[in-house]
Amino acid sequence: MKTKTKTATLIAIFLILALSVALLLNNKSKNIAKAKKIVVLTKFPVYVARASFEDIDLKLEFNGTVYPNADVNIASETNGKVVFVGAKLGDYVSKGALLVKLDDRIRLANYQTAKANFEKVQKDYERYQQLFREKSISESQMEQIQFQYLNAEAQLKIAEKQLEECRITAPFSGYVTSKMVEVGQVVSPGTPLMNLIDIGTVKIRIQVPENEILTIGPGDEVIIKTELIPNERYIGKIQNVGFKSDESKTYPAEIIVSNKRNLLKGGMFVKVEIPSIKRGRALLIPREALVGSKLEPKVYVVENNLARLRNVTLGNDYGKKLEIIQGLSEGDLVVVEGLLNLKDGTSVEIVEQR
Repeated sequence: MKTKTKTATLIAIFLILALSVALLLNNKSKNIAKAKKIVVLTKFPVYVARASFEDIDLKLEFNGTVYPNADVNIASETNGKVVFVGAKLGDYVSKGALLVKLDDRIRLANYQTAKANFEKVQKDYERYQQLFREKSISESQMEQIQFQYLNAEAQLKIAEKQLEECRITAPFSGYVTSKMVEVGQVVSPGTPLMNLIDIGTVKIRIQVPENEILTIGPGDEVIIKTELIPNERYIGKIQNVGFKSDESKTYPAEIIVSNKRNLLKGGMFVKVEIPSIKRGRALLIPREALVGSKLEPKVYVVENNLARLRNVTLGNDYGKKLEIIQGLSEGDLVVVEGLLNLKDGTSVEIVEQR
């Protein structure tokens, strides 16, 4: 009895093992068959969005850069030894304030001599004029004293100018942004001394796209904001607009702004809004649909289940959406996802419309 039971158990185990091996071999053959199968996609899945007219903000917005109203490198006009420096880095100086003085003792002596000589010749000239009117001297004598007078006057002006060159003053009110001279230093013509900027009023430069350049002009009011000063808003005016575009078809424009509390600094980036522009509705597409750069914009349009590459002309940038001026019609389906696999004429299957 025990032998029969043992034999039955062995047979059962054998059958189980045989069944397992058969299942494993069957699965292996199926996996090999799958691996040998080559899957060819005849249609690529894409997500699309419809080009549509939408109400847009009636203001134009540009990125701008702040520049000082005046930015001057002050240099020496003559030779000399520095005996006085009247400002340091960061100082505010008023127009006409003495910034640097050179040793002027020799030039002062020359000026005093020229002045004394001029005053003497001037008296002689006045006396000779009276004598000439009385016909007590000849015309040639009068011409000679007149020449001496003009020569003395010229020598006085030269000496005065040479003396003035020893005193370097501020050409306008502003801040000293760099100082390159010290007392005792010997300078020559062209030696840089200081840099002075005026930021009481600042200039903001923007680049205006070709399709917007005719909608703005000098005198238009603008609003300036910056993330660095979130609670401040500045009102400026367009001062001038350029007449020549750059390679990207944008035109330069310059805005003048009164810089309250001097918070705007040279080199800052700001947002410039022009609220007076009247616009209607615009044909918009998602930014993701753009293929290539903004200089040569293209999009894929789905037509009869084919992706067609189409050139477009862009208008304004509205954050996540772009304005289309030319190249699309309302209702056109543009591809926004699945672009990597596409070329002109690729068969596609629309997975979802956004």
